[in-house]
Amino acid sequence: MACVVSWNCRGFRSKVCHIKDLIYDCIALQETYLKPADISKIKRYSLVRKDNENESGRASGGVALLVSHDTPSSVITLHTNLQAVAVGYVFQFSNYLHPILATEY
Repeated sequence: MACVVSWNCRGFRSKVCHIKDLIYDCIALQETYLKPADISKIKRYSLVRKDNENESGRASGGVALLVSHDTPSSVITLHTNLQAVAVGYVFQFSNYLHPILATEY
């Protein structure tokens, strides 16, 4: 069974210590407040994200999916102006890739 959580973290960098304590297959985050130049990593997870900057160059909004390295997945490219990311996920006992994990803000 997949364990997935969604969290409006209101700032990825200020919540990294809390995020590292979570143990889930996938963590969907909103309001990450990251800029494209920001480097953010969590051990044992792949990070798929879409950052957003306002007109003054300040980070605003943004979304991310943290997917466990133990979870077979593949990034799905979305053609949208929305702040959204998605991954295809292989369920246990299934060999098929399912595009079911997505987050948007």
